[in-house]
Amino acid sequence: MNGTDNSGTHDHGRGGFARWLLRQYRLAGHDPAGTDDHVRIVVIAAIALDTGLTPELTTELVHTLAVTPQDVRAAYLAESRRRTLDKLLDHPDLTELDHHLDEIAPW
Repeated sequence: MNGTDNSGTHDHGRGGFARWLLRQYRLAGHDPAGTDDHVRIVVIAAIALDTGLTPELTTELVHTLAVTPQDVRAAYLAESRRRTLDKLLDHPDLTELDHHLDEIAPW
C-alpha cells in the first residue's frame, strides 16, 4: 500500500490511530518532536475517532503523510467503530444509534 507501514492497522488499541499518524509522519520525513505537530496529530486522531474525517482533512493527511486515502480510513475505522460500539453498549439509546447510522449511511 504505497509503501506505508500498516502493521496492526486493524488491531489498534486505545490511541492506535494517533500512534499510526505519528509513525507515518516520521516515515514521511517529518519530526514532530518539539513542535505543535505532535499535539495537532493527537487532536486530529481524536476528531477522526469521534466524528470521522472530512474529505479536506483526509486529503491533507494523504499529502502530508504520503499515504493513500484508503490507508487513512483503514487506520482509523476499526478503532472508531470500536469506540462507537463501546458508547452504545455503555448507553444503549436507540436514538443515538439511529443518529450514528444516519451519519455513516445517509439515505
